[in-house]
Amino acid sequence: MELPSYFEDFLPLISPTKRQREVMVTENRRLRELLMGDEQLKAVLLSTFIQGSHRRATAIQGNKNHPCDVDVVAVTNIPRSPTTAEHAHRVFQPFLERHYKGKYETQDRSWCITVDPEVKLDLVPTSEPESKELREAVIAKSLRDWDPDGGFGVRKAMGVQSLTEAALEEARRDRDWEKSEPLWIPDKTRRTWEKTHPLFLIGWTAEKNLQCNGHFGHVVKALKWWRRHMQPTPKYPKGYPMEHIIADCCPNGIKSVAAGVSSTLDEIVRRYAQDATAKRTPFLPARGVTDPQINVLHRVTGEDFAGFYENVRNASELARQALNQESVRESALLWGKLFGPVFPKPPEEKSKVSVGYTPPSAPARPQEGRFA
Repeated sequence: MELPSYFEDFLPLISPTKRQREVMVTENRRLRELLMGDEQLKAVLLSTFIQGSHRRATAIQGNKNHPCDVDVVAVTNIPRSPTTAEHAHRVFQPFLERHYKGKYETQDRSWCITVDPEVKLDLVPTSEPESKELREAVIAKSLRDWDPDGGFGVRKAMGVQSLTEAALEEARRDRDWEKSEPLWIPDKTRRTWEKTHPLFLIGWTAEKNLQCNGHFGHVVKALKWWRRHMQPTPKYPKGYPMEHIIADCCPNGIKSVAAGVSSTLDEIVRRYAQDATAKRTPFLPARGVTDPQINVLHRVTGEDFAGFYENVRNASELARQALNQESVRESALLWGKLFGPVFPKPPEEKSKVSVGYTPPSAPARPQEGRFA
């Protein structure tokens, strides 16, 4: 069964907590204000914006082992030539030393800043935008800012009744974000500039959510939760590569989260059977980037992909059983087996009435129940 009320209760439980959202919004604003007010960066920094899974409303709840991360993109006027990627990356280190001493570390394409045991910020520098239009949009801050509530704020502000309605409203706001050009970010380890298109991805995800009746982001969350908490090995794919696989395999027109989860798992099994058998990494081109094409699974080994595929195959069988169950209780128990103890439990079965009469031991009290 699809059990929409169960999934409506499940999704907030796997989304970032209220405290995590408050920390994210406070700390990302602080970082952005510090960046834009820094005298030493004033000559090179054009503006900042938010990207990543939280911006696309596909992030799940963080913890100390898997903190929530907010990607803060710092758009600069640094030219890719003759500036090296390594130099462009280092431009932000003095700033971080002044404001986040002892709290930051370098990564291949960003700076990771730990602001809370359960929240981190990723500072992602870019080169100068190639088009005048995008440069002007960035400077004018015409790119719509980030809502850290991931649908919860929209739900309250718009007076809508469900997370699905909230997701649809958020998607309508973001669908026009397919800007004309990618950005370039420096990879200091590979000593090269890498093409990326976060703005296109925001718009693409919004359009996909509309095509999926508001359920796509929720399907992503549910399967990310399954991946992290129920099948954490092999380590890869995870994060955005996992989201990309889900997006490629989630059919348009789904009418519920349950149906989306089941059909997505089925499609992964169908589509990647040959790759898994051959222990071969599939090629999934990054969205909005055509020259050169970049495989979002380039960090995933064929061995890891085969192990991941086997987990998906088992999960697809379980999800299909849960979806096909005619009993609310049995269906909920199977979904709980797939997603773990956080999935809402069905009410206990009532004991059968025995023959004869047994006096009650206490006055009868009404009990709460659940309905699909």
